[in-house]
Amino acid sequence: MEICSTRHVWAPNVWTTTEVLDATVRSGPSESPTALADVVERIDAALPGRQTLFGRFSNDASRDSGAGDIRWPRLLAEVALALQSHARPPDVRYLRVLNTAEPLQFRVVIEARDRLLAADCLRHAAVIINDARAGQPLELGELLEELVERADDVCLGPSTMLIVRAAEARGIPWLRMSEWSLVQLGQGARHRRIWTAESDRTPAIAESISRDKQLTKQLLEAAGVPVPRGRVVTTAAEAWEAAQTVGTPVVMKPLDGNHGRGVFLNLSTREEIEQAFPVALDGGRRGIAVIVEQFVPGVEHRLLIIGSRLVACARGEHLFVTGDGQRTIAELIDIQINCDSRRGRSETMPNKTVDIDATVLTQLAQEGVEPQTVPAAGRRVLVKQIGSHGPDVTAEVHPEIAAAAVRAARTVGLDIAGIDLVAVDISRPFAEQGAKVCEVNAGPQLLIHALPPSGPGQPIGEAIVEELFGPGETGRIPITAVVGQSATTTAILLERILRANQSTPGLTCAVGKWVAGWRCSAESLATPAAARDVLMSPEIESAVFEIDWRSAAGQGLPTDCWQTLVLLSPAAGDLPASSSPQEDGFLGVMETMIKAVDTKGTIVVLDSDRELAALAHRSGRAVITVATPGAPAGATAAGHRIAVRAGQIVHDHDGISEQLLPLAEVASAEPVEPQAVLAAVAAAMSLGVLNSAIRTGLTVI
Repeated sequence: MEICSTRHVWAPNVWTTTEVLDATVRSGPSESPTALADVVERIDAALPGRQTLFGRFSNDASRDSGAGDIRWPRLLAEVALALQSHARPPDVRYLRVLNTAEPLQFRVVIEARDRLLAADCLRHAAVIINDARAGQPLELGELLEELVERADDVCLGPSTMLIVRAAEARGIPWLRMSEWSLVQLGQGARHRRIWTAESDRTPAIAESISRDKQLTKQLLEAAGVPVPRGRVVTTAAEAWEAAQTVGTPVVMKPLDGNHGRGVFLNLSTREEIEQAFPVALDGGRRGIAVIVEQFVPGVEHRLLIIGSRLVACARGEHLFVTGDGQRTIAELIDIQINCDSRRGRSETMPNKTVDIDATVLTQLAQEGVEPQTVPAAGRRVLVKQIGSHGPDVTAEVHPEIAAAAVRAARTVGLDIAGIDLVAVDISRPFAEQGAKVCEVNAGPQLLIHALPPSGPGQPIGEAIVEELFGPGETGRIPITAVVGQSATTTAILLERILRANQSTPGLTCAVGKWVAGWRCSAESLATPAAARDVLMSPEIESAVFEIDWRSAAGQGLPTDCWQTLVLLSPAAGDLPASSSPQEDGFLGVMETMIKAVDTKGTIVVLDSDRELAALAHRSGRAVITVATPGAPAGATAAGHRIAVRAGQIVHDHDGISEQLLPLAEVASAEPVEPQAVLAAVAAAMSLGVLNSAIRTGLTVI
């Protein structure tokens, strides 16, 4: 099994509504069904916990038919999907296998959670199948771990995906802007941006303040938020001196750390403090200083503030192991703590695997044990006090504590903040228990609130989307796609009309790119990639895209939805001999583009093109037909048509003909194409442009 080439295709596309990897693969000569079954059985056994590959393959193998034997490339697709699903749940399912003109060469199309991850999984799937066919042992444990790490590196993070899925549920479009978790929600002038749990409203100053824990505490104390006493130190000797001043026991942590790295609790002796100091210093981003502060009895809580309200609160967990008189503490940590399905090294896990690091060693020393100690049966040993989050207790938070958490976020200046607060009982006010706010974090982890260990999680993604977009807002701008002959002229004329209508449009077409009336490129840009780029412009309030259908077949569509689609006559040779849609041929792409028209949108089509007109009318969308120049009046109460009669552009609708302007008055640097002019007028009307703006846009360059 050989992978010849691959390409990533955006969604939606001619295959499905999800992104896919389209690969050309070469398979070896066919073998007996028994050989295939043996290979499938071996691969199933090597994929822990699945044991479903053979059943799915056997049931579905005949779905794709053709001249070639597709069993082996279909198995390749199934294994690649299984690897993807393991690397980053939930399951990915879509696959399609097709024959090509070349013997033993096939097209394999699989759903792609991420283009790089999908390509890696397909490549590894080929190796697995080749090894299985050759009788080589299949030891996949190390590979599966590598793929999980690969997914963490290249896929959108789980916090980002919570927000993205909430946006999708509200009909808000999104696109990934880089290989990192920078995502745009919405389009053009209506867009917002997120980066994990930060938004384009997260001030850089506020983020910098939150990284400086001592400065944060100073500001919080000034604002009336209870915080623990403490000092910044730069040497171990200063740390011991500060501990005596603050009063032991103390907490020691990096001045600019995060994720609980280098944090030590309940330190009382000089030896403990001096041993912890270098580790705490190294735990910071810059490693310049350490904070020594008052130890506050109680349990750490993480309160999530979005805007000006408390959205969630997770209670921390103190991690214990219970001795059995036989196993060491190190073994008990793996058996009793790290076996929890909520724990792991992947970003998708709410809590991380517990390693025996300096903080755990310090905690064990306080318990009077070491990792190799075998505790007596029934003895509970405290292993870790921070960094592990448990049940959701949002409903229990006392109003005074909730108000203080909101005040803390506002004091630092964060729109999305994670407030670390230590309290004995989160349902009681501060004064009754000496609770303190210890930290304010930018870009807080969201998964701990969405997926608590028990009970339903909080709707974190929905809360962030509500903060970014007002009620009913979708972040969409009006988009028109134009395809077929004369598409370039049609798109240029429509852009002129939109500017005359006091809109700020973006345009990509075969002769360049325009943003807000400025021609910023003269390259041929009638592609989905160019259109997708324009949607990132913060200026544009509407967009016009000329789309070359072959580019759409190979790249997918630039967006999930447009308001207007203009279908012009295809060029010679675009239509297949049989006039039915052929996968990623012209008519197949047209059907995909029609499905992308908003249910309340409009399709503009030539009445002389019966094939495309039939597709348009069957779609259930509104249709405006463009008449062949010189065609007789044919308006009915049921439809709209744009035509030229007696030299006048007319709008036939509701049994009447409304004159717009003489065709001869249309200003153009090139000879006027009547079909393009009428199509531009029809598209403008579908967008609600006034007749006066249509006249101005067509007559003034």
